[in-house]
Amino acid sequence: MTLNHWQCYNCFGEAFMSYIKKLNKKLYKAFDGMVEAREDSGLLVLSGKLPTWQAVIRAGEMSVNKKLYYGLVNDILCAQKPSPPRMPALKDNALSNDSPDVLIIGGGVVGCAIARELSRYKLDVLLVEKEHDLAMQTSGRNDGMVHSGVDLKKGTQKYLYNRAGNKMFEQICSELGVAFERTGHYICFREMKWKPIMYLSLIYWFWLGLRKVKVLSGTKLRKLEPNISPNVRSALFYPSNGKVCPYNLTIAYAENAVENGVRVFLDSVVLDMEVSDGLIKSVSTNRGRIRPKLVINAAGVFCEEISKMARDRFYSIHPRKGTNAVLDKKFSDMIINKSISSFSTVATRKAHTKGGGIIRTTGGNVLIGPDAVETIEKEDFSTARQSVLGTIIRQGQTIPVLSEDKIITYFSGVRACTYEEDFVISKGKFTKNIIHAAGIQSPGLTAAPAIGVKIAQMAAELLGGFNSIGVNDTFNPVRDVAPRLSELSDYARAEMINKNPDYGKIICRCEEISKGEILDALRRNIPCDSVDGVKRRVRPGMGRCQGSFCGPLIVDIIASEMHIPHNSVIKSGDRSELLFGVLKSKKEVRENG
Repeated sequence: MTLNHWQCYNCFGEAFMSYIKKLNKKLYKAFDGMVEAREDSGLLVLSGKLPTWQAVIRAGEMSVNKKLYYGLVNDILCAQKPSPPRMPALKDNALSNDSPDVLIIGGGVVGCAIARELSRYKLDVLLVEKEHDLAMQTSGRNDGMVHSGVDLKKGTQKYLYNRAGNKMFEQICSELGVAFERTGHYICFREMKWKPIMYLSLIYWFWLGLRKVKVLSGTKLRKLEPNISPNVRSALFYPSNGKVCPYNLTIAYAENAVENGVRVFLDSVVLDMEVSDGLIKSVSTNRGRIRPKLVINAAGVFCEEISKMARDRFYSIHPRKGTNAVLDKKFSDMIINKSISSFSTVATRKAHTKGGGIIRTTGGNVLIGPDAVETIEKEDFSTARQSVLGTIIRQGQTIPVLSEDKIITYFSGVRACTYEEDFVISKGKFTKNIIHAAGIQSPGLTAAPAIGVKIAQMAAELLGGFNSIGVNDTFNPVRDVAPRLSELSDYARAEMINKNPDYGKIICRCEEISKGEILDALRRNIPCDSVDGVKRRVRPGMGRCQGSFCGPLIVDIIASEMHIPHNSVIKSGDRSELLFGVLKSKKEVRENG
């Protein structure tokens, strides 16, 4: 524990013990004596055993008191057991005895933003990601909304980094060549009684830092969004909201980091750490033992597991699942132009839940959701029809034309929540050479640019300061971007096709994606050899037919480019081969049909 924490603990120690005494009475009454709270080095630690995960969550939420301790660790055992994490099949010695200055654990948007910001310095930076591609978990499974921070509280890490990150998006996306639009967001009200309060709330929004919030009448709102229900009487408009493709941003951050010297290793999972004298000496992975000077923990829902390995655990993560539905692009104009939610579905600080919203994505589709369900599973990406229908019913009160038949696909993501419902952006408490970027749930995407800058600064300081490590004189913030034919003029497109006929071979009719663009994705500096990897980069398979036409063609392109059999082409990662074998050779097909 640091001096400041000891001072805080000595100052509030008596109050802390009094709080624990009262808390234990509450816990005893609520859980029949099966749960107990205690103090441990300034932490509040819960122990015991409960029959359900929901009960474990309830005990943690009952115990939160941010003023009296600096972390809640929930060690309550649950009779329900989660599935083990997915692990890569790959095992080799590619990283054996590697000694980077900085090891970043996690290839989500925060980990990749940190990597890119660290590439500004003369540092050897290594990023490891356990999945076969980047943005495979939370960073690739959210709605892409850049939040204004309407439901955040001043003084929290969420508020601080969301506010700073929101302001950075125009510049970041311009440098990285990622589509971003400052759309604004409407919160709709169906009862006239709220209108006077809405005007009074403008004072609060101004104090919160949202200086241009407006109150709109139902009539004015329907001029801007004609498909909104006539039952909506008024709305608040927050102009600082925006939209971005979350996995495009993550991959762009990583590609620019690699262009500036960062090394990225996929299919690389951290298994254990050697820690002594308050320092991480080495990190064991499936690809060898690494000996970093500094570790950055950006492992998403697995941050707590990494903190345990580092002997620096001072928070707990409880996963929260949300499901979104994606609607056919051809219906977008008859649904929404920007993004909307209803007052009855806006997240509240007390409930820590979302009723979802409606957003028109950068790809042109309308996305509705998410809901929020506590889950013991950290990688449960299953979808349930009732989740999707529940969201459609709620959002249908605002946009009546929403219906199940407009959905082309749906997906789920899992958020990494602490019991304090706040980010953990912190140097290690007990271990000196680790920095945590943990508890990054919504609005983590919005906050990522600011978190990247802050943690890069913290890392530089821990490694001796800016003057000691030096600046990377060759750093280039502008990413080399592959062309998107659908965004070019007819003349520019024809010119590209003349130079390379592959740009004239349309593989995905729904999204107008050419063979040349798919080959570009396969040849970039972050390894990509899967159907879903291509899909995330250039969108083939994201249209109405969901890859039924272009899927086999993409498999053929990958097989040819990677010089592998067709039945070795994978959908997303280990053990996801799409084909079982070859029935006929190409020669047999030509000869016999």
